[in-house]
Amino acid sequence: MSRFSPSRTLALAASLAGITLLAGCSAAATPDASASTTPVADVTIVSGQSAQNGDLLRGIFDRYNASASTAKVTLNLTADSDVDTAQKALVDIAAGHGPDAVRVTNATYQTLIDAGVAQPADACLAAESGLNKDLISGITVNKHVYQVPWYVTPNALFYNAKLFTQAGLDPNTPPTTLAEFHAAAKAIAATGAAGGTAYFGNDFNFQSYLASLGSQVYTPASKKLTVDTPAAASVFDTFAAMAKDGSSPVYTNFFADANEAFASGKLGMIVTSASGYPALKANGNADIRIAPVPAADGGKAVATTSTNGFVITTKDPSRQKAVCTALRSLLTPESVTETVTKTATIPLLTSTITDPKQLAPVYAANPGWAAVRDQKTVPWISLPGTANAEYSKLYTDTQLKVLRGDQDGKAAAKDLQTQTEQILAAR
Repeated sequence: MSRFSPSRTLALAASLAGITLLAGCSAAATPDASASTTPVADVTIVSGQSAQNGDLLRGIFDRYNASASTAKVTLNLTADSDVDTAQKALVDIAAGHGPDAVRVTNATYQTLIDAGVAQPADACLAAESGLNKDLISGITVNKHVYQVPWYVTPNALFYNAKLFTQAGLDPNTPPTTLAEFHAAAKAIAATGAAGGTAYFGNDFNFQSYLASLGSQVYTPASKKLTVDTPAAASVFDTFAAMAKDGSSPVYTNFFADANEAFASGKLGMIVTSASGYPALKANGNADIRIAPVPAADGGKAVATTSTNGFVITTKDPSRQKAVCTALRSLLTPESVTETVTKTATIPLLTSTITDPKQLAPVYAANPGWAAVRDQKTVPWISLPGTANAEYSKLYTDTQLKVLRGDQDGKAAAKDLQTQTEQILAAR
């Protein structure tokens, strides 16, 4: 899941512009003619978001290293956001000392492809016949897969059962529409707690609600931008209405403030990435449950998914093979079971769902997880190249104007369309 800050998105845009020139603007894999034929002793894999399941990742690679005779993983794990991670990797690649693979989310995946540094992973994944085909389709670009996926996280409704009960709500019947969400948030707010946040720190949730209404921000195949729509205006107006009556707090630093408020038991509901479950649950001050994303009013429930995976960036065939072997350790039934158990995400291997030695008992103990797993989903769409970082900042600024009552939904959707078109035209 991506955690954008305005300054970082612009820095990424600048870095991408530079690396694209250095990379020759080619997204096709070009093997390194000077590749070594000697055995690869180790590979370097870079991952930001250490707080986002970093310990889990390290544990999987530690077990892999314990059994591997060659091509052991040197994991450079940092607290950097996915945007910062991509930016630094692009700079290092341009300087000639890049890593062998880099962790990405949907927010940065297309960026590395457009920069020409992502190498196709089709051959690496060819032997992984049990992968969820729908999830793989969501990360297929121009008929190629450019990453080895680790987990796929949908957004979900997290809610505090204790605050539901205190507000006279049934914790076994979470809201299924934004209208129901709004009503529940008002009831919770009436008790003195904060109600709920249907919005997010970027357009992750926004894209869900648009999909619920049969719309989307951008269509990659036709390169068509469709933000200025009645659907977008309606969603913005819903956010504004909740903020205006006090049922939805307005957080300018969403990822820090909203998550802390929910984890500490002060916020009743939050629609956020399912993979945030461990961090939110770890605080222990809230009786946390999860359910599918509420549908936009008049629409059908649809979750947005973001894939956390690893783009292979080395062009050396020997190192590509070695890093592929290492990354496939993320896709064993044991690794998938551990990952889902600790993240409440969607299993990449469908066979693990009903296996009594793998995920079957996990879902039996957590029926809300099964409901989140089985949501209808669409991939989180990013705009091409530098445009996505700039659009993301623009979206966040626009959403804040709406929440503060400075702009109505129709005007916000129109301005967001106009300014994003200018960004795309300037590429």
